[in-house]
Amino acid sequence: MNSESGQRLSMEELKQRNLPPANPSQRDWDELLAQLNRLEASVGAQEAHARALSRQVGQLPTREQMEALTREVAQMQATLKQAGKRRELSVSPSSLRTALSVLIWLALILLGTMVGMVVLQAIWSGLAALWSAVRTLIP
Repeated sequence: MNSESGQRLSMEELKQRNLPPANPSQRDWDELLAQLNRLEASVGAQEAHARALSRQVGQLPTREQMEALTREVAQMQATLKQAGKRRELSVSPSSLRTALSVLIWLALILLGTMVGMVVLQAIWSGLAALWSAVRTLIP
């Protein structure tokens, strides 16, 4: 290496020139202690943050758990969407058979009612004729 005057200096001479003063002043010493205290406080805060983060890491879900949750939410949304739709009228053989059997029963009940009414009408007419005959016999 070269010095300002252009001569080559040995490594030992360069080290000697770059050495800090042997005894720092009281002011320098106080500044160094203040810097050390600030660094220690900063490291303490960072250590507390690192501990808090390491506690939280165990509580967070894994990637597989998040994917499973995403699938379940999508399935629930699809179910809710389907449940919200109005049901369309669908005719299947079993429902058609049920409807026909209900109609047959209703027709039979209607027919029975009509026959019953005819029978009651006949009875009523017969009783009216009988009453009329009895009335003519009794003066």
